[in-house]
Amino acid sequence: MNLVTLSLISHTNVGKTTLARTLLRTDVGEVLDQAHVTEVSEAYDLVKTKDACLRLWDTPGLGDSARLVSRLRREGNPLGWFLHQVWDRYRDRALFCSQQAVRNIQREADVVLYLVNTSEEPEEAGYVPHEMELLGWIGKPVLVLLNQTGPAGSDRDRAALDQWTAAVKPWPIVRDVLPLDAFTRCWVQEGVLLEKVAGMIEGEPHATMEALTSAWERGNLSIFERACGSLGRYVLTAALDRETLTGQGLGQTEKRRAMRVLAQRLDDTTRRLMDSLIADHGLVGRYQTDARERLDQDFDSPGETAWSSGRAGVLGAAMGGAAGGLVADVAVAGLSFGGGAVAGALLGAAGAMGLRRGFQFVRAEQTPEVRWASEFLDQLLRQSLLRYLAVAHFGRGRGEWRETGNPERWNALVEGAVSHAGDGFEQATSKLRDAGETFDGAEQLFSSYVRQVLSEVLSTAYPQAAHILRTTEPLSDSGENS
Repeated sequence: MNLVTLSLISHTNVGKTTLARTLLRTDVGEVLDQAHVTEVSEAYDLVKTKDACLRLWDTPGLGDSARLVSRLRREGNPLGWFLHQVWDRYRDRALFCSQQAVRNIQREADVVLYLVNTSEEPEEAGYVPHEMELLGWIGKPVLVLLNQTGPAGSDRDRAALDQWTAAVKPWPIVRDVLPLDAFTRCWVQEGVLLEKVAGMIEGEPHATMEALTSAWERGNLSIFERACGSLGRYVLTAALDRETLTGQGLGQTEKRRAMRVLAQRLDDTTRRLMDSLIADHGLVGRYQTDARERLDQDFDSPGETAWSSGRAGVLGAAMGGAAGGLVADVAVAGLSFGGGAVAGALLGAAGAMGLRRGFQFVRAEQTPEVRWASEFLDQLLRQSLLRYLAVAHFGRGRGEWRETGNPERWNALVEGAVSHAGDGFEQATSKLRDAGETFDGAEQLFSSYVRQVLSEVLSTAYPQAAHILRTTEPLSDSGENS
């Protein structure tokens, strides 16, 4: 089997194992906030085909670099001397771990992935020049990875790239510098990483690495396609859903019952959607929105520890209309229909439009019904796109997946892409509601729309990775794949 090998190294306690977990999408090694947690090199298969493998080594952290390099400079054959020494792993743990890392690089690595912590300024990380000198003696090509940069495209991210690129420029072994935050990276950045590695390898291993990179891209594009399909079906299901009013039909009690039923179904589909996205992206955990916690965040009343009828009344008045009454009812009744619907689907999708316009009362062949309003569906679409981005940027090293706030940049990117797509979603929703279940090709149309918007979002956020997404075709004016 053809083998390409990457050695992941850094100064101790910078986050190698955390990044390894994110790249491998499985829990490996041990993650603790202390030096020299990893004491021996461990190998993992990152990409594997029937005749080739890309292997990632997680190595012990380099330690006491200044003392080490100072000693090596006095030796005629510094690397040979160092590798033949016998260091006690307990009495001189720093040098023992450094020796294990150096041995791994010399014996195994085609390319070295050198991780740095950008929460430190380059001039503060005094160990870097010494470790670069050590890597220079080994002579393997080095790709510097920037960890703890924060959201990609932020001012901090750009500043870190500029600072660290200038800082490592004096060392010719460094072929490139790439931001890759173990907590906030996106999968397309990993594709850029593999392509850069391929560019650093010559001869037969280069062809092997290109084939492995293509295999990685095919697998991750398949996940992306599944996600777009799931998101399209999610919005499609909400657009088709309706609840018939019974009895008196137009009474407030019956309307609220119908709204609760719609909300429960939306809550259920939201949970299924998020659980599938989380699993497909190699994460652990389940989608469990705490409605009371979310409502407390949005409608905080200092000193109150439980919902009162008065507070619920204020909340209902703030929302307005029948839907406001629904929210108040649910709050007082102890979140009777699940706990995720109001906070996760209703409040999240309501946003600026106001929850009171989330429902629409219609008559279909003289039968009164309740369905989701078009304005609500439009916000639900945006919310589902943001939730995809939250999952796609969640590094495995963070532990179990949990819902977090959306960086402002994501909101801006989604709004820009939706705006650029024109009124395609509005037309699709209108056509769907006119045709109902007889709308042939509705699932493909909605999924294609989601694919178009998300492809633009990711391409704009990560221009270096735009070519990875070129297989996603935009919609034509007729609403079909071009």
